[in-house]
Amino acid sequence: MRKIPNGGRMTIVAAGLTGATLMALPAGGAWADRGDGWQPLSFAPYDAACGGTTVHSSTSVNKEYYKESTLPDGTIRWQVTGSLKIDYATNDGHSVSVNASGPGNLLNHPSGDVQILANGLNSYTFTPQQAATLGVPQISVSAGPIDLTFHPDGSVSGHMGNIIEDVCAELT
Repeated sequence: MRKIPNGGRMTIVAAGLTGATLMALPAGGAWADRGDGWQPLSFAPYDAACGGTTVHSSTSVNKEYYKESTLPDGTIRWQVTGSLKIDYATNDGHSVSVNASGPGNLLNHPSGDVQILANGLNSYTFTPQQAATLGVPQISVSAGPIDLTFHPDGSVSGHMGNIIEDVCAELT
């Protein structure tokens, strides 16, 4: 699962977030609607970092879907489910593929905070400051419950669950 705030709208994107993040936008005609309000997510490739190493992200499997609802307090909730495999690669040929299928929920609060509540396997990219705050690698895979909140000022709070893969260590 992935996310990024987008001008008051919530956009889910599995892998990484805020700062060196990726962006997911509802996909167009090539994707068939799953039905019952579920919409496909596209994955926009993006660059992140592991220290001074540039990391390129793309996807080899993207069968993620979201369903949007509005909660009584005005929070926009995106429920995300499906299958997502993210490929991370460096310019010198190192690469890692990870399962980041979630599932989870992305909550875009009226305050501008974007909260991610997820289970399963998730992969995120963080700025150096965000990674230090959370005590995690800049790119990692976690298992189990996570509760992250990205604030409008770029800071992050919460917890990542159990880090089961340090992608940066594998790439550098």
